[in-house]
Amino acid sequence: MPDLETPRLRLHALTAEEAERLAAGGLPAPWTYAPGYPLPDTRDGVGLYLRHGDQAYGFHFVVRREDDRVIGEIGFVAPPRGGVVMIGYAIVPSARRQGYATEAIAALTSWSLAQPDVDHVRAQTLPDNEASIRALLRAGFEEDEPGTKVRRFVKVRPGG
Repeated sequence: MPDLETPRLRLHALTAEEAERLAAGGLPAPWTYAPGYPLPDTRDGVGLYLRHGDQAYGFHFVVRREDDRVIGEIGFVAPPRGGVVMIGYAIVPSARRQGYATEAIAALTSWSLAQPDVDHVRAQTLPDNEASIRALLRAGFEEDEPGTKVRRFVKVRPGG
């Protein structure tokens, strides 16, 4: 998968070597990292990618283009199954509430829905994570299957 660019971000698709270093607790060079990175769930997220090993549906650094700093991550839980992929994401606290999560979610979702084997992109968040819920809604997701433990969201390919 190529890196994706938005007006303010670059989503850098990690190589297997970068992912292995991150999973082992290191920070791949030559990146500069915002304070607070890696995040509490970074090792779990990159571990999912390492388990499924599909580089097309991997793990990405969210890099702020203005200072070339890694401010978060976004990626896939697994390759598509039955036309569906699930994404996960996180932004460091110092970069939150600036629309970066929405921008990253929209970019990865747009790329996903342009792939022939994907017609639904799903995401979930804790019920009290209002910032994440707003980011998903702003990125064009709709709530699906309301639950008490997690809130689930979906974006469907137009005409799909």
